[in-house]
Order: sequence, then C-alpha cells, then structure tokens
Amino acid sequence: MTFKKENILIVDDNDDMLDLVQRQLKAFNYRTYKASSVNEAIEILKYADISVLISDLNMPDINGIELLKYAEEHYPDIPKLVISGIPTVHIVVNAMKSGALDYLTKPFTSDELHKAILSLLEKHKFIARPSKHLSNSKTENFYGEIIGNSNQLKDLIEIIERVKDTRANVLIEGESGTGKELIARAIHYTSKLADKPFIAINCGGIPENLIESELFGHVKGSFTGATETRIGLFQAANGGTIFLDEIGDAPLMVQTKLLRVLQEKEILRVGATKPEKIDVRILSATNSNLEDMVAKRLFREDLYYRINVINIKTTPLRDRKDDLLLLINAFIAKYTLEYKKSNIEVNEKVIDILMRYNWPGNIRELDNMIQRIVIMSDDQITLNQVPEHLKYHISTSNDTFKSLKEYEKEQILKVLSYVNNNKTKAAQILQIDRKTLNQKIL
Repeated sequence: MTFKKENILIVDDNDDMLDLVQRQLKAFNYRTYKASSVNEAIEILKYADISVLISDLNMPDINGIELLKYAEEHYPDIPKLVISGIPTVHIVVNAMKSGALDYLTKPFTSDELHKAILSLLEKHKFIARPSKHLSNSKTENFYGEIIGNSNQLKDLIEIIERVKDTRANVLIEGESGTGKELIARAIHYTSKLADKPFIAINCGGIPENLIESELFGHVKGSFTGATETRIGLFQAANGGTIFLDEIGDAPLMVQTKLLRVLQEKEILRVGATKPEKIDVRILSATNSNLEDMVAKRLFREDLYYRINVINIKTTPLRDRKDDLLLLINAFIAKYTLEYKKSNIEVNEKVIDILMRYNWPGNIRELDNMIQRIVIMSDDQITLNQVPEHLKYHISTSNDTFKSLKEYEKEQILKVLSYVNNNKTKAAQILQIDRKTLNQKIL
C-alpha cells in the first residue's frame, strides 16, 4: 500500500521514540525528518519543506509548547500533532491554544498514527483562521489626530485643554515616535489660533550655517548667496504658533538668539540692524534630557526655563497598551482606505502579535509597520505579512557552539530543501554518496 509522500518532522528527546515513530511513518511511505530538541527542529523547519509537525511536549531546556507557539506564528500552514504520555486536560488545552490540531497518547500503534495524520491533513484544509472584517468608520476615541482612551492620554488631553488658549511656552518631552508634533498640532488646532499659521521646524534638520537665516530671515547681500531679502520662519508664523522640534539640537549661537525672541518678542534678520516685533506662541519638543545638557553646558539654562513654563511628557507606546488596539485599527482603516482595500479582513492572530510587541519605535514604528502590512496584503492580512522579528521567538543562546555533525546536518538540510528533497541531486552537490547522506541526516 502506498500513500502520497509528505515530509513529516518528528520532535522528541527520546531517541527510541524517534526511531519508533520514524519506522511507523516510513511503513506508510512518508518522508521523515528527526529532531531531538526544539532548536534542532527550528533549523529543520527553516530549510526543509515540512508538511506535518509531530512533537512531544516534555523536553529538556525548551519544551514542545514553545515549539508549537513558534511554529504557529512562523509556519501557520503546517498542521501540528502532539504526542504525549497520558496528557492532562490542562496540557491538551494549552497545546491546542498553542497551535496543535490534535494529540495522540503514548503508546500508539502505527495505524493510529497514520489515521491521526490523515485526519490532521484533512482538518487543516478546512480550518478557518479567525479573522474580522475591518470597518473604515472613524472611532470616537480621537482628539485631533491623537488616538487613544488610556488614563495617560486622558491626562494629556486635560493639559492641552488648559493650555491651548494661553500664550504660555510649552515644552513637550518624550522618546522619538511618541507623537510630540501631534500634541503641538492639537494645542494649536483646538485653540482660538486655529485659523492662524502653524509652522513646524526640525532644529536638527537644518544645516548649522543656515539655521539662523531660516529661523529669522536675512537681508540681501548679508552673506554669499543672499541674492534677495527673505523673511524667516518666525515671521511666517507671526500671529500663530511655531513648533521647535528637537530644540536640543539647536546650536548655542541660535539658542542665544531664541532667548532674545522669548524675552523681547522680536527677531533680528541676518545682516539687519533693526529688530522686528513678532507675536508668536512657541511650542518646543525634545527627545533629549535637557537638564543633563544644561549641566554639561550644551544647552542654555536660561533658555531651558523660558521654554519650559508648561511641561508635557509623552508616554511610550509600551506603557499605554490600552491604546494599542485603537491605534492598530485606526492605522489599518487609514491605509486600507488609502490603498483602496476597503473590504480587507484581518487575521486575529495578527492582531495578537501586534498587541504583544513592545514597539521601541513607538507610534511612528507602528504606523510604518501597518502601512507596509496593508500594502503587502490582498483581501486579508495574514501572518505571512507580519515581519519575522515581531513573531514568537525562542532563545538559542545555548547553541553558541555546534558540533561538526550538527553543522553537516544543517548544510545537508539546506541542500535538500534547494533540490526539493531529491537525495540523488543533493548527494551530487555535496560530493558524497546517497548512503552517506542518509546516514548523516538520521
């Protein structure tokens, strides 16, 4: 009796059990791979085209549940079967939650194993990965462009409401990507100055030799290239709000001139002799510790106190997980609409992974990631579109050093994968005979 050949990976730390299951599977003409540890199994999954994963649960160092979680996110299309000695209800439930479709209790016959595999393959054809249809309707949890409903965000909005109609200088501090400019825009566009100019400047993005001219303007002939008199960004913002992003990057010379603007409410163009009065609200932001910079004489102390009348500290995304689902849904809705994918569905496992990740790049990283995922999706966002570094990972620090046998096996598996498991071709590429190849992958 012959059956379609499937590549089956067996994972068990008991060599006798591995040999037994391999013999049982070969009797039904299945191709088999063996691994005695989770780390070895992961290497095989990387390079071999595995059709079914069979794993024990109780293994030293890293257990089978960890392997199931890893495989479920990195190889969701591989059906998974658990083999275990008298598993408890808790163990079975945990295995199923981690991605297993079925389990067998040791000991089992070859017919029981074969029936379980056939059932597994059939069941996997029709399994429905939970997903939800995405609505493009705008959530109510918006304040300007700020999205969320956490306590931290509620406190932030309360501060904005208190300061928005004042002329107080505001310093917004926080990590990159936490929405400092969004806060500045919310202050401006929810205030009575909303119809006035809002000018945003990245103090670290302007060359040092041009920053004074860009901020304050210049008169014709004041320096090489000044072929005409120009106003600066402060004058362009007159009557409204100017936002000085990354103010910690402003050169000391410019800091001195900014202090004069704050004190005297006037600017002096490069090359001019007469100052000009301006009426501008100043909002500043930084991801640097300005107090440390003051102590190191890298930032003027008097300027620091001038810009820091009202202090707003942003919360990194990892500390406001209550807002994460709202942000994910808002960005998915934004980009499905932008890229005309309004009927897109989202696999719930994708949402689980995005919710679990700590987002070191904060909201900016999340925004960029969702945009990329939507672009790479068709009518459904699946695990295939999720970047590898977001998925479940298992530490392999114990495998810093590998034996020569392990390296040989890894290389053979790579070659076998390349030639679609054709052992004759693989043996030719590796310049060994087929018998030796078989011995080295046992």
